[in-house]
Amino acid sequence: MNSKFGLVTGCGQGIGFSIIVKLLEENKDLTLLGISRSKNYEILKIQELYNDRFIFKECDISNYDNVNKLLDKAINKNGNFDFVICNAGVRSRLSVKESDLNLYRSIIEINTIANINISKRIIENNIRKKSKCNILLISSIVGGRGFSELTTYAVSKSALEGFMRSAAIEYAKNNIQINCLAPGFVESSYTDNFKKNKKELYQWTLKQTPMGRWGTCNEIADLALFLISPKNSYMTGTVIYCDGGWTAK
Repeated sequence: MNSKFGLVTGCGQGIGFSIIVKLLEENKDLTLLGISRSKNYEILKIQELYNDRFIFKECDISNYDNVNKLLDKAINKNGNFDFVICNAGVRSRLSVKESDLNLYRSIIEINTIANINISKRIIENNIRKKSKCNILLISSIVGGRGFSELTTYAVSKSALEGFMRSAAIEYAKNNIQINCLAPGFVESSYTDNFKKNKKELYQWTLKQTPMGRWGTCNEIADLALFLISPKNSYMTGTVIYCDGGWTAK
């Protein structure tokens, strides 16, 4: 058994995929559980490359029974999680008028409640075993700023940040650190379609970003790795922005 055990959700593409690649490259003593709704060619390549250290499971994180059984089984086999990165989530871009209450519920279910469920499961286990854990929830600048046509997404991320702050205070005495990482606009799987179909909006995002560009998945991954590393030993209950200066304006 390797000496460290971690979890990354939403690892099939984009930020989540960059995170698992960097984690496995830089931590030779790490066993990593990756969860995503589906398997793709890139994940297959990572499995082949790190077949002794990377465990991949297809799972919808809003299926609580399945994800809880998966986590319990992983803990029984590999030990307690040293860190968790909850990256899985869905986007939604509609006006308030176009967004019915069921849409709000569905986005919150995945982006907020499902991540709270995972966090609670890990926290309860690690407290029972008196084991330290570092939990990182991936939020967004949308969680703390106003954006037109993003109310469903904004509600889900701001609620996630609210959970993080209170849970961090509650469990600090148990050696559980909980933080949020809030990226700005990042070149991910949706970028090409965004540039093509929303040209004016894309140009507006560049003007709003002091650094004049979108971030990369690798830049977000580098910061995520620090936040769940032993080097981050005194930060909890905090939202860290990585947005090219957007929220400083």
